[in-house]
Amino acid sequence: MSSVNTSELAFSNMSLNRESAKRKHANWLAKQLSDSNSVFIPIWRGNYLFANDVLVEVKQSDVNQTKFLSYAMETLFLGVDKTKSVFILDLSSLSKEKLQELFKRNFSLTIDIIEFRSSLHLINVKDAATLAYGKALSYWHVHHQYCGFCGHKSHAHEGGHMRKCLDENCHRESFPRTDPVVIMLVEHQPEQGPAKCLLAQHNSISSQVVSTLAGFVDPGESLEEAVAREVKEEAGIVADKVTYMASQPWAFPSSLMIGFFANAQKATLNIDHDEIADANWYTAKEIRTFGEWGDGSDSLQLPRKESISRYLIETWLEKQP
Repeated sequence: MSSVNTSELAFSNMSLNRESAKRKHANWLAKQLSDSNSVFIPIWRGNYLFANDVLVEVKQSDVNQTKFLSYAMETLFLGVDKTKSVFILDLSSLSKEKLQELFKRNFSLTIDIIEFRSSLHLINVKDAATLAYGKALSYWHVHHQYCGFCGHKSHAHEGGHMRKCLDENCHRESFPRTDPVVIMLVEHQPEQGPAKCLLAQHNSISSQVVSTLAGFVDPGESLEEAVAREVKEEAGIVADKVTYMASQPWAFPSSLMIGFFANAQKATLNIDHDEIADANWYTAKEIRTFGEWGDGSDSLQLPRKESISRYLIETWLEKQP
């Protein structure tokens, strides 16, 4: 097996310059919206559009001619890729039929609306990071149309990286949120025999798939404390020697996965079946016989290759004989 490195993590290594300072200026954003190099990527209720298995992008000239911006629920600035600005065009307010008719009439395109993770085989690593970013930002806007303080309507600013309440007595600003999630591979080294790692069957996915433990970080909790708590809650074991490995933006819907290795003091499990379906210890030799997610085999299956869970497992396997 080849060496695993964090540059291979899906949705990471963003190529866009987010232009955090410039996007705060309305005149600069207006110039990007009208620039002939700019491109607009349509999104519809968290899904992207494809025609003949190619991602649909709309050129700035087509935006002007078709008045596409008038159909958009939000137009979100993602960043600059070399000489072109990249925007998300959120068309979620349209019905599916209206959306398809719009592209058929203006571009003679028959579009397929594909769930993002199901489309990863159609796009490259660079585009995957951009589209994950766009999906997460779009999700935040869809679910934060109103001020969380006074309840009045809010409006997007700074290219979609801030919303401001429209009520003149409030004007409270809110910003996109990312939920931190710890995800950890737990190892136990018995007095005799090879090391083993803990993999779980989760209630939300196929029982054949085994993955690492994970959980949201509680308020007022350090990442290391969250790792120890989640391992204790889900598997009933005490974890120590918590070591950071890597992180991955996870737009399903708006998390940051923070990966760790941890050591189990003892191997005896006490599973909380409300949290996970089951969990067991596996040697590297056993894991190397597992199948791939959704391969139709009767054997246990590894998590999807784009997940940080898979990265943690493969990194651990690299260290084992």
